[in-house]
Amino acid sequence: MSQPHTPWQSLRQRWQQVDRTPQGQPLVSPCMSVCIMKTDADECHGCLRSLDEIARWGMSSPQQQHAVWQRLGQRIKQHFEEG
Repeated sequence: MSQPHTPWQSLRQRWQQVDRTPQGQPLVSPCMSVCIMKTDADECHGCLRSLDEIARWGMSSPQQQHAVWQRLGQRIKQHFEEG
């Protein structure tokens, strides 16, 4: 039986695309349109970003966006190891 498709699987696919994007290029938003903040952590259930990361995304330089994606890569890995 196949595992249900979670937002993290789509987020992981987007991360893989972003990881291949040349430095300095604008990056796609991590938003998965599942905007629910977890009650046990400052983290969105859909994109795994903190409120601060979400609020600053639109004003961030490509380098800052890349740094957010690097952190998300670690969070994505943790979620798949736990799941």
